[in-house]
Amino acid sequence: MLDKRYQTLISLAKTQSFTKTAAQLFITQPAVSQQITSLETELNFSLVLREHNRISLTEAGLKLAKFAKQMDLESQKVINSLKTGTEHLKMGCTLSLSSTILPKFIQQLSTRANVVTTKINNTQHILQNIRDGKVDFGLIEGNFNKEEFDSFFVQKEDFVCIASNNIGGTTIEDLFDQTLLLREPGSGSRNIFENWLATQNYRISDFKNVIEIASPSAIVELLKQDQGISFMYQSLVTNELKSEQLKKLDLTGFHVEHPINLVFLKNSYFKETYREIVESV
Repeated sequence: MLDKRYQTLISLAKTQSFTKTAAQLFITQPAVSQQITSLETELNFSLVLREHNRISLTEAGLKLAKFAKQMDLESQKVINSLKTGTEHLKMGCTLSLSSTILPKFIQQLSTRANVVTTKINNTQHILQNIRDGKVDFGLIEGNFNKEEFDSFFVQKEDFVCIASNNIGGTTIEDLFDQTLLLREPGSGSRNIFENWLATQNYRISDFKNVIEIASPSAIVELLKQDQGISFMYQSLVTNELKSEQLKKLDLTGFHVEHPINLVFLKNSYFKETYREIVESV
């Protein structure tokens, strides 16, 4: 278990307030100040800047709070496992991967863990869940901060333009009059498409109509109803392409292949466990 002073530092990094930290930890404001001062004295460097009745953590304070939070989360996981004799794995997965890659991971995890919990959301939500300890690791296709997170490569996926059989085009410019069915901000697949558009000096707003939809399956259904075009992983529409309900548009200059990664907090105690999971799938 962490020294209570580090627990206080973790809370202070989040609240940026002695008063709010005291309320959160059910202690007095002077006690918060005393604990931080004690920690600063022991470590011999400043953790908090105090200016005009406002406080902010120093760079060292923020780094220490982040490290302490990770240690607290992982130590609790180890202790719970030792107490109960069970292994509880919590994984996150983006919506785009939930119907393609997630099932085989769950199948593999069920052979090694007593309990498997999954959370499905967009890339940014999954990354925040990892930070907060709500999931141990996440399967994501979006970009992530490599200074904050570590990862193991899972596989590559083709990212393609999908449309109904009634829509054609050979360049991105040909499609600007079509309705673009797009995932919500924070989605990895949206981020991939926006980044590619930027390399062509275009933006989402160059499309005449844009509809944001959080569900990949809903986007596929709308495509089948001839409601527009979309950009997604080809594995999401494998059956629809085989049955010719939908088609892939081969656009000039659009060749995108993106890695799928298993992502977790950097310097995690469980890094080798995550490596074994990826190698076994």
